[in-house]
Amino acid sequence: MIRFHLRDKKSIQATSILMTVYYENTRVKISTGCSVPPKFWMDRKQRVKVTIEFEKANEINDRLTAMEAVLNSLMKRYRDDDFYPSPQRIKSDFIKQRQVPVKNKKDKKLWDHFEDFLEEKRRTSVDIREYNNSLRKHLLKVQEIFGTPLSFALIASDSANFSLEWMNYLSFIAPNAEGFPGLLPNTIGKSNKALKAFLNWCFEKGIVNRFSLKCFPSISEDVDKIYLTEEDLLLLEKLDVTDPHAKKVRDLFLVGCESGLRFSDFIRISEHDIRNNELHIIPKKTKNSGVKKLIIPLSERFKTILESYNGILPTYDKNQVTRFNATIRELCCEANMTDDIKFYREVAGETILVIKKKYEEVSSHTCRRTFCTLKFLKGMPAQAIMKFSGHKSERNFLKYLKLDAELTARTYASYF
Repeated sequence: MIRFHLRDKKSIQATSILMTVYYENTRVKISTGCSVPPKFWMDRKQRVKVTIEFEKANEINDRLTAMEAVLNSLMKRYRDDDFYPSPQRIKSDFIKQRQVPVKNKKDKKLWDHFEDFLEEKRRTSVDIREYNNSLRKHLLKVQEIFGTPLSFALIASDSANFSLEWMNYLSFIAPNAEGFPGLLPNTIGKSNKALKAFLNWCFEKGIVNRFSLKCFPSISEDVDKIYLTEEDLLLLEKLDVTDPHAKKVRDLFLVGCESGLRFSDFIRISEHDIRNNELHIIPKKTKNSGVKKLIIPLSERFKTILESYNGILPTYDKNQVTRFNATIRELCCEANMTDDIKFYREVAGETILVIKKKYEEVSSHTCRRTFCTLKFLKGMPAQAIMKFSGHKSERNFLKYLKLDAELTARTYASYF
């Protein structure tokens, strides 16, 4: 956390403005080189009051904002590197970083604003990979195609055909997960959504005049993701697992299937979240979008797993989702989930048949689909399931229901 404050609030004359950063129970004070009479300082906003009586207010506020951005960037770099610097190191790095001139808003180009957009996203979002990795990568590739730095004028111009080149690159050139040219429709839709998020941010900040974004459609297709049956879960539960890591993955996966939580939530369940045979947890991904605490009754399988760990479930590194998925697929393979799964996908403008083994399609997100689908098949009303899964709209919830045709026919035979 970074705060600005006065050296002496009671001073009659101008007093120095200090910047203090708090991290890991350590406090580091840095001089901003600015001073202001206390009567013009707004302690709550941590900025100088803009008034005709104090002409330097805007200049000082701009300087404080620039310094805050520099320090935020430094602290993020330390966190990413898992590095805990000394106060002296922070001050030294800050001074070096400040020597890089800060551009004025009028001098900034598209990529400068993109970095500002990412910096703001880091403060509010748990995961910004969709912007920092995917969107950045795709924009750089399209920039190569044009042979000139991207600009807002180029994107907005009808004659430049940016949207045409963008969609052509995503649809036929960008490598997909299998390494072949052409992204899947849902991936293209996510890329368009990310680009529009950045451009709308620029519109709202007054960086560029608003222009139409209809040429970046939110493409989507129904992807036949799998769910596990009760028989599958039982096979996985009874599987003899001796490797400690594999056992932890198996148990957390089953907890996810019994709770309907996302990976980011079921890997961080603590003993304090469980009381009165219920799980009380606030979803990490949606805590800022109106979804309040979820209260989920503990199933018998959940209780059994909990008891095996003496009431304290193991946690898992949120950055190791790839390893988690690889491990659970190996376990599902050992549990003989080897049925062929057939589905169609549109790649590079062509519809192709894909055949995979069931275990190959299992991932951490299978838990959530399994929970919703099995509860629905047992007769629980959709609105009730949504209370436990945290879905806000029935439309999004129904996407999670993956009802096998044969199983559905048997379940609802009495209706015919």
